[in-house]
Amino acid sequence: MEKTRLLQAIGFIRRFLYKSLIIVAIGSIGSFIYAKDIAYLLVKVVNIKTYYLSLPEVLFSSLEIAFFGGIFFTMPIIALFACHDLRDIIGFKLFHRFVFIASGVILFYTGCLFCYFIVLPSGIKFLLSYESEPIRAMISIEKFVIFCTTMIFAFGATFEVPIVLFLLGKMGIVKSTTLGRTRRYAILIITIASAIITPTPDIYNMMLLVVPMYILYEIGIILIKIVEKRKGQNHTS
Repeated sequence: MEKTRLLQAIGFIRRFLYKSLIIVAIGSIGSFIYAKDIAYLLVKVVNIKTYYLSLPEVLFSSLEIAFFGGIFFTMPIIALFACHDLRDIIGFKLFHRFVFIASGVILFYTGCLFCYFIVLPSGIKFLLSYESEPIRAMISIEKFVIFCTTMIFAFGATFEVPIVLFLLGKMGIVKSTTLGRTRRYAILIITIASAIITPTPDIYNMMLLVVPMYILYEIGIILIKIVEKRKGQNHTS
């Protein structure tokens, strides 16, 4: 039984990646056209000046924006692909598929926007606070783009914790009691991950990720309890 599920999961991943790469490539082409506008939005929110330090740097930064933009703008379609393939593994009904897609997309964009409007301005302001009269920041546009897009996507991914836990619970891989008993270790892992992901070492910026991640972790446990309760009702009926 476990071997069959593993083979199903591998097949799901293969199909999912193949279709996702195609749609991301299409989205990246569209994002490349508006790469300068997207770069302007990134620079504007943190209110700094950026520079290109080599001739091809603007082109490379535009390609990077196009790639990340392709993922960002096609996320609803990627979620649709994931849900379509997952139905064979965990038996999603039509309504559950809609809830899964909507929840995953909303959580991803919430994490991205939270990082864009709150974490990035706060974090970059902290990093630039070390400037002094003889020392001025001259920020490369390419490194700035990589920094911002990595941060935004990291927050978008971490906000998917409840969805991931729900799926693992649905597949019977994790149980709510196990997650409840290992809560202290989860807090430790969340703290370490937040320290790695957040751009600054100060407590304030780190807590901007720790608190939402822990809340989402607890929401994931609640969702698994609901799944387990329904499974119990189905077995008794």
